[in-house]
Formats: sequence, structure tokens, C-alpha cells
Amino acid sequence: MIKRLMAIYLLIVVLVVAGCSSPNHELIESEGAKGQDNEQQISEPILDYEGNGGFLWKVLHGKTTMYVYGTIHLGHPDFYPLASEIEEAYKDADVILPEINMFKVDMNEEKIKEMALFEDDTTLDDVLSEVSYAKLSEIFEANEMNLTDYNHFQPWFLGTVLNQISNEESELAPEYGVDLYFLQRALEDNKHIVELETVEMQYEMQSGFSMETQVQMLEGSIADHEEAASFLNQLGYNWVHGNEVAFKNQLTEGFEDIDAKYQQAINDTRNIHMANKLDEILQTDNGQTYFVFIGAAHVLIKPSVPGELEKKGYEIERIY
Repeated sequence: MIKRLMAIYLLIVVLVVAGCSSPNHELIESEGAKGQDNEQQISEPILDYEGNGGFLWKVLHGKTTMYVYGTIHLGHPDFYPLASEIEEAYKDADVILPEINMFKVDMNEEKIKEMALFEDDTTLDDVLSEVSYAKLSEIFEANEMNLTDYNHFQPWFLGTVLNQISNEESELAPEYGVDLYFLQRALEDNKHIVELETVEMQYEMQSGFSMETQVQMLEGSIADHEEAASFLNQLGYNWVHGNEVAFKNQLTEGFEDIDAKYQQAINDTRNIHMANKLDEILQTDNGQTYFVFIGAAHVLIKPSVPGELEKKGYEIERIY
């Protein structure tokens, strides 16, 4: 179940993954260990994160060129430099298009809080099973947090908090994420930045799921929390080494057990929306070069962004 649940959270939470780094986040050691004891280091395989990374397509329309790059929102210092084809695609670009411009997140905190809290007197312990609530409380205590402080928040929001904890326990970190890497460079290079989604769009999507679906996802993640860090480590390994089949299998295993509306919202609808937005840009045919970087799930899982653009009649070439 962990393969399904953690993959889904990775698909939808650019904000959480990119913004969850705490001021005290430890720098990742070259051996791939981050504060584990000796027993953990022996039991966990040491993964090699030196690779080229990602999946890249080139789209041509008249005088306009667009690169579509599948990234991962967490990262490791050994990821860099990326493949020369990817680095060159960025350098050639006049405009970059991330899922979210994390340096210009304009969050209405009151609106976010309104979406995250239960609308009535319901509390988290009312909707979670006793076993799940007790285990989540243990996880929070182990991370010097008190679950009672979050008792009025809906399960989807607790899922993002639990995801943050899993991120901190993995060998990957948001400050080394590929999205952040290119955004920082774009600012330094004075490239124009156009985001494809907003933070509020992502929160509205997550808060819009039924309580039954929210509980199902959170309880699954709670049950499999101990495996979450290893899952993330392997996901990063598969991404940086271009293991497309293994990476895709991690993201899609167990999808048949997920509510169809949930799967459609987190992947299908978003991918079609992104493809439509890119289509509008390509149709202007202004002769510029664009570099799009979005989570790899959006370029690999059907209906994928490159696939939707190809359906619209564009010339698509797989570069990397």
C-alpha cells in the first residue's frame, strides 16, 4: 500500500514537498545516511544518486520550441549536474514554466485554514480508527509534536504533515529538489517565470475529496509510515538513473484500488489542464523557447502532458 499512497502524495503536493524543509534540516552525507544508527545503515541499501536524471521531450510548433521535463520534487546533491541535454534545454529557454513558482507563493492563510479545518465540531479522532489515531499520535510524539494540536484539522491536511515527516526521514531533501534548482537558476539568469498551477489550486483539490477518501488515504499512510522513507529513496534512485519502468511502477502500483474520482483529480484533470495551457502558449508561435518542468508523473502516467500535446497534433520528440 505504501507504494500507492506515497506516490499519490508526491503527485499532488509540490508546496508541501518544497516548503517543508526545517531550519535545522541536516545536510545529507555522501554515504546517503542522514543520522541513521548503525543497524539502519546495515539493513538499508546504500543507493548511488549520481546519475543524469529525469525525462525530457521537445515540442516544435513553427518558430517556437518547448521542452517538457519530468522532475522529482525532492533531491540529493549527487543529482547534479544533470544530463547535458537537460542543462542545455534550460539554457536555451527564454521562459520557464514550473508547476508552482515557490518563490512567489501568495497564500491566503485564512482561506487555507478554512479549507483545512473541519466545518463543524468533528475532530480527527472522530473519523480515524482508534488504531490509526494511536499510531499517528506515536509518530507525532517521536517527532516532538502533539497530535491533539491538530485534532481539528481534516485528514487531507494531516496527510501533508505526515508526508513532511517522511521527507525528513529520507535521504532526499526539498532544498535539493529539481524544481527549486531550476527556479533558483532562473532568478539568477533573469528568465521569465510562468507557473502552471497555484498553491490554492492544489489545496482546493485536496480539500475537495470526500471524508471517506481522505480517511482511506491517511490511514493507509499511517499504517505504512515506517516504509515511507525507503520508498522515497528508491523513487529518487529510479528517477536519477532514468529507470522509467521501475519509476512508473512505483507511482502506479495499486492505482486500481483508488477511488476513480481521486485518481482523475490528482493526475488526469491536472495533466489535461497543463497540456491545454501549454497548447495556448504554443499557438502564439512567438518564436521563443520554453522550458517546462513538472513532476515526472505528469509526463509518464496517461493521460500524460506530452501525450496530450501529441494528440493536439504537435511534433513531439523524446530527447532523454
